[in-house]
Amino acid sequence: MISNRLSRWTLLFFAVALLNFLVAQGVLISGLTWPAQSLSAPVTLIAVHLLTIGWLLLLMLGALFQFIPVITSRPLPSQTLTLVTLIAIELGLIGMVCGFLALNFANALLAHCLPVGGALVIVGVLLACYDIGVPLLKARPMSLPARLVLTGLAFLLLTVTLGLLLALALSVSGFAVYVAPLLAQGVAYHALAGLGGWFTLTAMGVSYKLLPMFTLAPEERGRAGEAVLQLGATGFALAVAAGLIRAWHPAPLLSILSWLGDALVALAIGIYLWDVVRIFRSRKRAVIELHNKAAVGAFIMLGGTTLLAIVLMSLGVFAAHVGVFVFLVLFGWLSGLGLTQLYKIVPFLTWLGRFGQQLGRGPVPRVQDLVDEAHSYPWFVIYFIAVLLAALAGFAGSAFVFQAGVGLSALATIGLAFEYWRAWRAYYPRLRPSKPPVPPFKPGEGIIHGQH
Repeated sequence: MISNRLSRWTLLFFAVALLNFLVAQGVLISGLTWPAQSLSAPVTLIAVHLLTIGWLLLLMLGALFQFIPVITSRPLPSQTLTLVTLIAIELGLIGMVCGFLALNFANALLAHCLPVGGALVIVGVLLACYDIGVPLLKARPMSLPARLVLTGLAFLLLTVTLGLLLALALSVSGFAVYVAPLLAQGVAYHALAGLGGWFTLTAMGVSYKLLPMFTLAPEERGRAGEAVLQLGATGFALAVAAGLIRAWHPAPLLSILSWLGDALVALAIGIYLWDVVRIFRSRKRAVIELHNKAAVGAFIMLGGTTLLAIVLMSLGVFAAHVGVFVFLVLFGWLSGLGLTQLYKIVPFLTWLGRFGQQLGRGPVPRVQDLVDEAHSYPWFVIYFIAVLLAALAGFAGSAFVFQAGVGLSALATIGLAFEYWRAWRAYYPRLRPSKPPVPPFKPGEGIIHGQH
């Protein structure tokens, strides 16, 4: 039944995630973060965690709660746990923001909000891993997207564990003595495990399902897909493990292993992007819908950012420009892909929740009737141009131009959020008399509240 395949709270996850994204952009626009301040400045850390936990983590989990029952043909163990996950993570994020602010104002008492918030985030992540992991582990045979997601969840658990250790080190002076090397050098590998092992591998897994599904291309990826999984997982694991061990025991061999891990990751990304091109070329759908056209911008950002990292590392100046690299990964690749796919996922879930049960009982609009691509296309163009502008400003160290670029990306985000809202309200079909009639929207109606 449709109700067994729909996540009751997915659209609420998306709404909260988008709100956090806009708040994060507002913090960056304030001028109190990088590049005006250092990457380790408390306000910069607030913006980073609003982006990674508040925006990308909630976005990814919301999508997975809907995605996993589809690829495993098994319902989630509990719809209630998904809501508890959202509450725990959002409360934990608020606690972490308060903790970072306390560090900024040297308030030792409120600084304990940081590890408490981190612990709440871990509780939410553990609940999500259970709800997502159980159907994945029971599915046989396990598909490539499922294995990529499962690998990503392992990196997610590592990421939040390292984050909690770092939070304790920052707020509990006695604990900092024991993990001083982690505090000094482990932040980079905490970020690598999260942005790479968790977000990137999981995004690859989701895209390996959604791209073929919405372009009518063959889903089986063969050796290329297996290479992406094995090289990517091995590369991120090697780079993170070697880096963390090297923080306590520097050794030339660990440097070599770390470099090898980076090389495997770059190779995996190259194969993945080549495979994405294969998917587009082998599609049976003649007209590419806007969400997939716009996603090309995110894929270009992924490839360009990878090449940028290779060039900076070869020149020995990667550390000097790591902020630009992280910004491009967060805004260009991950956020860019997330915004483009929301443009399809929101109307798709809205259609299932409002019109799926009406099939065969009368005229219903198509999923594509819930959006108007002509209204939305400029927002995607503006968003990716804004990201490039802000990245170039980051290279040049121009805080004002960086703020302007992020402000432009925030404007585009608001424009796209408005289009998602219109899709949820089934706004456009009611403007087109030639289309099947659509009943008026009723407050409280929709998948958010589980009325399937």
